[in-house]
Amino acid sequence: MKYAIGNEKLGENCIVVSRPVGDTCPNSCEFLGNGCYAEFTEKRFPNARTAGFANLITEWNTIRSMIVHAEKNNYTIRWHERGDFLKDGNLDMGYIENIERACLDILRKGGRLPKMWSYTHFYDSRIVTRLSSFIKLYASVHNAEDIKKAKQVGFKLFAWCDSQGLIAKYKKGGNPDAPKITELHGEKFVTCPEMRKGRNKITCTGKKGGIACNLCTFGLANVAFLEH
Repeated sequence: MKYAIGNEKLGENCIVVSRPVGDTCPNSCEFLGNGCYAEFTEKRFPNARTAGFANLITEWNTIRSMIVHAEKNNYTIRWHERGDFLKDGNLDMGYIENIERACLDILRKGGRLPKMWSYTHFYDSRIVTRLSSFIKLYASVHNAEDIKKAKQVGFKLFAWCDSQGLIAKYKKGGNPDAPKITELHGEKFVTCPEMRKGRNKITCTGKKGGIACNLCTFGLANVAFLEH
């Protein structure tokens, strides 16, 4: 498995797994070709896309090694900082089964799993049934219909993508005027603390001189990401 250690938003205390944008994402994702930050990253840093392609072919034992390394070094794992669970338009079951097998093997042998989290734009019950015991899975949603579809296949956590600008505008350095909590379509969402307070003060997993949020890492609540 190809991975990196943290970044400015995620903090320093996590392993970051990525896959190629578009090739592993559902065509229905409204960010594709429409301001997707991950696409921008791949265009700006071509080597990032090359590294992502390395994770299209996986083996359960290499995934296992990565997870064991994370637990040993007190890292969390952010699955899919770029990319998603698909391959060529279909759910990548081989990949999902390899993650599941790796996790089960560690637990059977008395090991422990690190905290892990991921967001997906693809609503499929197989993602939930296979992986939700190990990974905090957030369905990325944009509207009431997305929430309904995600609930129908078993998602319990939701990441609101405020592409319509219903909550507040993102500001570099944080927007303290953004509401802490917003209720949308029957669900309460906590505005991403990094987007409210700024990454100099708080990141997902923490860094020197900053606070670890852990909201999504621990699956504590639904999260809302401001339009940006």
